[in-house]
Amino acid sequence: MERWTRSREWWLAAALVGVYGVLAILIRAAPDNIVDRTVLDWVWSLDLPILDGAAERISWFTDLRPRLVLGFVGVLGIALSGRHRLAAATAVAAAITVIPIDGLDLAGGFVADRIRPSGAPFLAYPSGHTLGTIVQYGFGIYLVLRLGLHRRFTLPLVALLALPIVLVGPARVFVGVHWPTDVLGAYLLGAASVIALVLLLETGDKWFAQRSLFGDSLRPSLAPSTTSSR
Repeated sequence: MERWTRSREWWLAAALVGVYGVLAILIRAAPDNIVDRTVLDWVWSLDLPILDGAAERISWFTDLRPRLVLGFVGVLGIALSGRHRLAAATAVAAAITVIPIDGLDLAGGFVADRIRPSGAPFLAYPSGHTLGTIVQYGFGIYLVLRLGLHRRFTLPLVALLALPIVLVGPARVFVGVHWPTDVLGAYLLGAASVIALVLLLETGDKWFAQRSLFGDSLRPSLAPSTTSSR
């Protein structure tokens, strides 16, 4: 049953990548399509200074450098909390997937062959900001849920991690550096990447456990503590 479930998850990830690829082909066929143009014109027509400032701040926060710093701090925090196996499995899963994700990102850009709506001569599809944010914070949500923290900590952390995922796509469209379909493609590839990361993480945890390389377990014990309180 577990093997079938994992197979289903891999197929889901593959399907998302397939839709991502089909979208790139459609964009190449109609780079300045009516859907993208209509949505972009409506967003730009809002012309609200407060939204401009918020979108710029969101774009800065979801840039590569801040995300790398937060990612390092997160893994270090997990290791310092005593969850060494989880930290190691996270690092291995991230190292394995970074090149394939970047490769799919670049391949989508070459297939779509579309520049930014601002006219900047850079590949627009998919939105790199959006993709990186979804992968990092989406995977972070999974890690928080696996840590087995008390609900008073889990819910705020999940909400905090979900916020950049929700805001980054609209922000990239609002500042005029990406078309709406660039963002859609990033969400598709990002979701597939998170699924792959989770599956690789669980595989790595089992591999470490079989070799007794670390003493802790990825899955927190649900058994009641045998230590009596005083």
